[in-house]
This record gives sequence, C-alpha cells and structure tokens, in this order.
Amino acid sequence: MRRYLLFISAGLSLLMYAIDSTVVSVAFPTFTKEFGANILLAGWTLSIYLVAITSVMPLAGKLSEGFGRKRVFLISLFLFSASSLACGLAPNIESLIVFRFFQGIGGASFLPTSAGIVSDLFPDHRERFIGLFSSIFPIGGIIGPSLGGWIVSQYSWRYIFYINLPIGFLLIGSILLLLKESKASSRFTIDFVGASLFFGAVLSLMLGLSLIADKLSVPFLFLAAVLWSACFVLIILFLRHEEKTSDPILDMALLRMRPFLAANLFNIFLGAGVFGIWNFIPYYATSVLKWSTLASGMIMTPPSVGNILAALVISFLLKQWGYRKPMILGLITLSVTIILLDRGLHPWRWIGIDFGVAEETIFVVMLMGVGMGITFPASNNACIELKPERVATITGLRGTCRSVGGALGVSIVTVILHLSPNPTTGFRIAFIGLGLGLILSMPLVFMMPAGKRASR
Repeated sequence: MRRYLLFISAGLSLLMYAIDSTVVSVAFPTFTKEFGANILLAGWTLSIYLVAITSVMPLAGKLSEGFGRKRVFLISLFLFSASSLACGLAPNIESLIVFRFFQGIGGASFLPTSAGIVSDLFPDHRERFIGLFSSIFPIGGIIGPSLGGWIVSQYSWRYIFYINLPIGFLLIGSILLLLKESKASSRFTIDFVGASLFFGAVLSLMLGLSLIADKLSVPFLFLAAVLWSACFVLIILFLRHEEKTSDPILDMALLRMRPFLAANLFNIFLGAGVFGIWNFIPYYATSVLKWSTLASGMIMTPPSVGNILAALVISFLLKQWGYRKPMILGLITLSVTIILLDRGLHPWRWIGIDFGVAEETIFVVMLMGVGMGITFPASNNACIELKPERVATITGLRGTCRSVGGALGVSIVTVILHLSPNPTTGFRIAFIGLGLGLILSMPLVFMMPAGKRASR
C-alpha cells in the first residue's frame, strides 16, 4: 500500500508542476494589460520558467541520485511553494519574471526525482508505471487552464499561484511520512561551474532572440550576434568542462552513444513543436478567435483528455509495439493537427463538411492531444532501458532537452507574434513552421531504441 500512496504523491507533484506550466498561459493576456507590458516582456513569464527548468533539471537528476531522493524532493517542494506565494504577491512584471525563475528551479526536480521514485517502487513493471506516470501531466492540462480561466475571470490572476500552497504542504507531509531516504553517495559533488555555463548558454540564446524581436536595428542586431556568440562559446566551455570534471552534470559517455544522442535531439524538436504551440493556445483563442478568458482556458480540456486516453492505451502496448511505431504515428498526428490550427486551412470542406469555429477548433486540438499521448510514453521510455539504474539522470537529461526545445519554441512564437502585423498572421506562420519542423525530427526515431520486444 505504501508504494501506491507514494506513486500518488509523486504523481501529485507532477500534477502541481503541470498545472503551473499551463495555468500561466491563460493569464498571459492579463499580464500585458495589468502591468502595461508588451508581448515580448510578458512572454518571459513563460520562457524564464522553462529556462530555469532546462538549466536545473540535469543537476536535479544527479542530486536525487547523490544526495537521496527524499532530501532533494522536500527542498524542491519547499522552494516551489515559497516562490509560488512570491509570484502571487509580485508588484510588477519584472519581479514576477524573477519569481517565476525560482519557481522553475523548485519544479525542475519533480520530474527526474519522481520518475526515480516510481522506478524504484515498481522495478518489474517500470515501462507501464512510467507511462502511467507520464499521463498525469495532461491532467494538469485539464485542471490548470480551466481552473485558471475561471479564477482570472472571476477573481485575480494572483490566485492561480496561491493554489499551489495547499498542494505543496500536503506533499511535504506525505513525503516526510511515507518515503524512506535512499542511500546518499559520500563522494558526490555538485558541478556548479557546469550548471552556470549551461544556464548562461541557454539564457544568451533566448536573450538574443528577444533583442531581434524588439528592434530590427544595427545596434540590436549586433548585440544579438554577441549574445549568440557567447552562447556558442559557453556551450563549448560547458562540454569541455563536463569532459574533465569528476562528477559532471551530463554523463558524456551517455551522450556519445548514438541512441541517447538521437533521443535528446528528438526531444528538443518535440519540445519546440509541442510546447511552443501549447503555451499559446489560450492566447490564440482570445486574440484570434475572440473567445473569453474562461473559454480560452476550457479549450485546453479536449486535448488534455485526448492525451490522457491515448497515453493510457499506449502505455500498455509499449512492450508489444516497441517505441518507434508510436513515435512515428504520434509525430504525424502532431504535425498535421498543429498545421490545421491555422483557420485558413479547411481540408474537410473539400468533401463537403463544414464545421463551426468552436467545433473545428475543439476537434483539432483534441487530435493534437491524442498525438501527444501517443508520442510521449514511447519517447519517455526509449532510452531508460539501456541503463535503468540511471533512470533519474536519464529522465533529467531527457526533460532538459525537451525543456530546451520548449523554451526555444516559446521564444520563437513570441518573436513571430511580436514581428507580425496581427495575431492571425503571426499564428499562421508559427503553426505551419513548427508543424513542419516536427516532421524533420522523424529520422531521429530510427536511431533510437526500438523497444525490448522489437529489438528481439
């Protein structure tokens, strides 16, 4: 019974993380109005959260294996809850961005640490429970936007952060009581230099994108070029440092293996294509479709339901199908549905079917959710079987790459919307561009592990 209660607790932490990843997208238009911020600055409330997660997640996976899962989990829960309170009290957009950064640091360990706990609890049925664990995230996609849309429309955006407090306190209590401390490594050290170099590289890349979007002038282009050059230099320094340090954040031996390298590149593409669009669906609903804030939150429910149902089915079929078939099917579904979000494309009218705006949008985003539910469980498990004893580190690395892609995707969509003459044109470019970009990642699927049964 204890391990099932711990599975629920681990899932609840991921649910809280998922709620906060999606609920802010509903409040995004409110930030621009209440704080008088342009879309580029307000977009950093989404981007900085992903930057923090991207920078800290690989370190969090190592910490959970070195210092013990219980200790790392409790510290992360406290930081996430405290920064959520600070976000709700933020007096301006700048302070909100800073507090969102700390919130991302707190939430970065939830995925690798929880995945490590689940893997420890169910070693004989790891694929099934990791797949079920992955299906929890879209539940946050239902609760977060729907609850957020109602809270923002009825009360204030600040309460979307306050809802984390009771969940956080409940989780702290359950982990203290139920989780036994795993054995910590006496030789473990923290690679702060590597973490700093990696964070600087990601931040430099995204700041360069923001500068170009802000002003297309020679000084800004020069600054962007300097930042991108700094990003390149920092990446080189990071990789060299990881080669030399005794306890690196990223296991370079894993990265040299073709299946791991392919899987990480695949997750960058997947994060950019999916989360770059996912975070802006509520804004698309209010700015292009002219829906209310409440309705813009509710539109996230159909894709989340489709995601959950598809993930549940695929999780039980992974041993039979392997990993490649679901990833290919999921990629095609995601690419097609993201492109079809453009209101200018109506292929069903060619056969005489005419949907209303609401029905058409709900149908397309629901299929997008199904594509996510097909793809994620397979890609989540694809490399764990090669070194199941390193599940937290591998999950952290996978989450980092997916978050890097998500951060880039959010930045790219923000830049496109800022430079476009109107939201309709901007979203059209974003939908078609990111949808086609997902197809480009398909060759990587064939370099990744095929799955246990398929490999036999």
